[in-house]
Parts: sequence; structure tokens; C-alpha cells
Amino acid sequence: MEVKETDSIGLADILKIVFGNKCVTKVLSAETLDFTFAEAYKIAVENGYSKGVIILIAESPLEGKVFEYGNYGKFWVEHGKTRGYA
Repeated sequence: MEVKETDSIGLADILKIVFGNKCVTKVLSAETLDFTFAEAYKIAVENGYSKGVIILIAESPLEGKVFEYGNYGKFWVEHGKTRGYA
């Protein structure tokens, strides 16, 4: 399912942004619904991302979601779900 950059990632307190050989962890101050895909992309760029695939794991104590950017084009897709922290 394709998602918009301005969409909320959903309920999460830990984000893992993986690209190339890097994994950037962003700990949110509290479980929040305000963090967007545009913000995750910006963090990746600030940490050296320039091309390829970005994997975003949005985690909370009970469940999480896995998103992917760049595999099918320059947009985010929901790739899967987890139970608890991955």
C-alpha cells in the first residue's frame, strides 16, 4: 500500500531507519502519531542517504510496522507488521 510523505507513520516510540550499511535509531519522547514519512526521509538524507532503498521500522511495545522507500519508485509503501519490538 502506497503512503504519502505527509502521512503519519502511526503509533511508535522507536524508529529505525536503515539504508546502505547504516541504521539510524530515532527515539521519540513518547508514543506519538505526529511523525511523518517526510521527517524520516529527512533524517536519512541528513545521515548520508542519497539513493537506493530505505527501510523504516516503526516500533511500539505491542506492535510495529515496516515501510520501504525507493524499491518500487520514489515513494513509501507499507511492507509488513511486527508483534512487539522487532
